Amino acid sequence: MKNMKKSIVILAGLFLMIFSANSVMGQNPQNATANAAANIISPMAITKNVDLNFGNIAAGASGGTVELGTDGERTPEDVILPSVTGTVSAAEFTVTGLTGSTYAITLPTTVTIESGVNNMTITSFTEDATNTLTAGTETFNVGATLNVGAGQAVGSYEGTFDVTVDYE
Repeated sequence: MKNMKKSIVILAGLFLMIFSANSVMGQNPQNATANAAANIISPMAITKNVDLNFGNIAAGASGGTVELGTDGERTPEDVILPSVTGTVSAAEFTVTGLTGSTYAITLPTTVTIESGVNNMTITSFTEDATNTLTAGTETFNVGATLNVGAGQAVGSYEGTFDVTVDYE
C-alpha cells in the first residue's frame, strides 16, 4: 500500500506539472500588428517631339554612310552632303513618370526606310539620356547611321521606328 500511495503521489505530481505547464503556456498569448501598404504610380509615358531626319544627301558610286549624332551633327563617309542641307535633326523624345526613378531605353537594331520600291537601312541607334526622371521628366535625343547604297535612287525615303522606355 505504501508503494501504491507513492505511485499515486508521483502520478498526481506529474499531472499537476503537465497541467501547470499547459496553463502557463495558454494563459499569456502575445500579438503583434503590422501595417500593409502599396503605392500605385503612374506608368511611364513617352512622347516624340522631333523626327529623325538625315537631310539632303548625294549618293556616291560606291555607297556610304551618314552618321547623325544626338547633337544633330552629320558625319558623312563616301557620300556628299550638299550645301542645301534640307531638314536635319536628331529625334527628340520626352519621358514622364515617377520623380527620381530610373528607366531603360530600348532602341531598334535596324530600320528600313523606303521610297517606292527603293530602300535604305538605318542602324547604330544612339541616345543621350541620363535615364533618371528628375522632376518626373527627361528629354533626350536619338541619333543613328544611315546606310546609303551605291548609286542610291533619288527619292524621299520614309519609315518609322519605335523607342521603348520602362522603369528599372
